[in-house]
Amino acid sequence: MRVLIFSDIHANPYALRALLDQEKFDEAVFLGDVVDYGSKPVETLDMVKEISKYVVTGNHDYAAAFNKDCLCSQENHELSVYTRENITMKDLGKNEINFLRSLPTSLDIELEGTLFKSVHGSPADSLYGYLYPWKVTNEQLKDPMSFTQETGNFLVGHTHYQFLVNYGGNLIVNPGSSGQPRDGNPNPAYAVYDTRSKAFEMKRFSYDRSKLKSDLKERVGDHRQLEKLYKLFIL
Repeated sequence: MRVLIFSDIHANPYALRALLDQEKFDEAVFLGDVVDYGSKPVETLDMVKEISKYVVTGNHDYAAAFNKDCLCSQENHELSVYTRENITMKDLGKNEINFLRSLPTSLDIELEGTLFKSVHGSPADSLYGYLYPWKVTNEQLKDPMSFTQETGNFLVGHTHYQFLVNYGGNLIVNPGSSGQPRDGNPNPAYAVYDTRSKAFEMKRFSYDRSKLKSDLKERVGDHRQLEKLYKLFIL
């Protein structure tokens, strides 16, 4: 079985559609942040719901669902608030909000005998924790409600940085962002897990960004925020 693992699509259906045109898979795991920044949160959410058997909430999803601060980086905080107020919350209806409210902050997923702890951020801080390959610590991999010292497998998102590392016997996989990469590679990212070989493929893809750019130009009246969005989406 091939399992698609993707994250941080951020209301960018054009990227997600390109990913789906490229990849064949049997099941999908989404690691959060379907909304904010992008132009079409409802369409993107519908696509994620349709293809994903497993979904955890991201900090932006949680912020939209419960009217909370997303607590993202200072660099993008103003922009996230602007797009949430002017795009996300204008588009989302009651059904979409209720779905986002129903999402768990973590999931233990068994894929044909292999267990994965799946969160948006880190096990110690499922919504807001940042895991980078050069900054992983034992404390970040501990669930605050768990006292076990056993090693495990972790699926994380949030940083928009694709990596696979083994730290002290713990396998940590971040598929990167499928809608808005920030790790120096302009191509969006995802991962595929093969349950037979128990191996991950870390993959990239390209897509036509022109429609996203025209969408944002139409929806964002603040020129300063529009330019920041162009830069964030590498348009």
